[in-house]
Amino acid sequence: MRVVHVIESTATGTLAVVSTLATRLAKEGHEVYVIYSEREETPKNLRAMFHSDVVLQHLQMKGPSLARIMSVLRQQLIELNPDIVHLHSSFAGFLGRMSTLFALPSTALLYSPHCISFVRRDIGRLKRYCFAALELLACVKNCTYVGCSESECAAIRRYLRRDAVLVENAIDRAVSVQGNNRLESAGKVGSTKRRKIVTVGGIRVQKNPRLFAEIARSFDRDGVEFVWIGDGDADLRSTLEDAGVRVTGWLTRADVIAAVAQADIYLSTASWEGMPISLIEAMTLGTPVVASDCPGNIDTIRHNSTGVLYRTAAEATSLIRKMIAEDKFREGLLRRAQEEARNRFSEDRFFNNIALLYSAQLRSIRQGRSVLSE
Repeated sequence: MRVVHVIESTATGTLAVVSTLATRLAKEGHEVYVIYSEREETPKNLRAMFHSDVVLQHLQMKGPSLARIMSVLRQQLIELNPDIVHLHSSFAGFLGRMSTLFALPSTALLYSPHCISFVRRDIGRLKRYCFAALELLACVKNCTYVGCSESECAAIRRYLRRDAVLVENAIDRAVSVQGNNRLESAGKVGSTKRRKIVTVGGIRVQKNPRLFAEIARSFDRDGVEFVWIGDGDADLRSTLEDAGVRVTGWLTRADVIAAVAQADIYLSTASWEGMPISLIEAMTLGTPVVASDCPGNIDTIRHNSTGVLYRTAAEATSLIRKMIAEDKFREGLLRRAQEEARNRFSEDRFFNNIALLYSAQLRSIRQGRSVLSE
């Protein structure tokens, strides 16, 4: 089977999912291509994130000439003539569908938004409906929506009146191995140790760095260190640093995993998500999670079982203090989280679900063409 992944948002969680899926497909003997676009936060060692048999093809997907970008993408896809085209992120989803109109009749198209554009909370209702209208326009090309969380599937059904297949995100086996190695040190927060609370992601409105800064101000800087792993908006970065948050800038994936594994608590302040890989990684690594009560987070964390959810900065502060002070409570959360991560968010489960979906889509197309030829 020849599979082409198209990814514009080549960073953070979306990249992690594509890397895991493409690498596993290549290991299983499939022919795999990744057409990708670079961002400021795209890792410099991108090649190292993929199996050696995965072919990477660069195409900058944002530029002055959208028509030219679509023309080049169309040409690349037609030349490859794949069995499957899997589009990742809203912008690539739009480009991929519009560029293949009246082409690739025997190819199955799937589209994983990884947090679809019209669920954003930093824009007004009119703009959300404009994004939904663009999605509907792109639907002239038949394509299967693949939601990464039940919240995302519900949003697709509500705004687009289209069905979506739920395939929850997962993390690769290497992270699971590190999580297993840490299980024995689950109760590592000591009475005299300076606590480290981390988050991972771009410094942008979606991740709500102002809330992260507000929570950080509630703690004694000598007793608790807040760390933001990532970079982004300069003004929002200054807000974090003014609150005493240490901003690391973009790190390699290995360094990110190590930092999360060494942290005492993972704090998410996001305003909306698809299904955050960073939370799944924290759960797997044995770092207890305190997460905002937003779409995506609520699909990942079960409150007071595999982590805790909050609605206000005051609630977050109270839960963090409880997690630091109560060893039994904290250790119970992280052990249940690791157990759930090993099963629900395993690479094997994710790959098997995607492989079955690919097969079903190809079978449907072939059966349809067979009927037309009769």
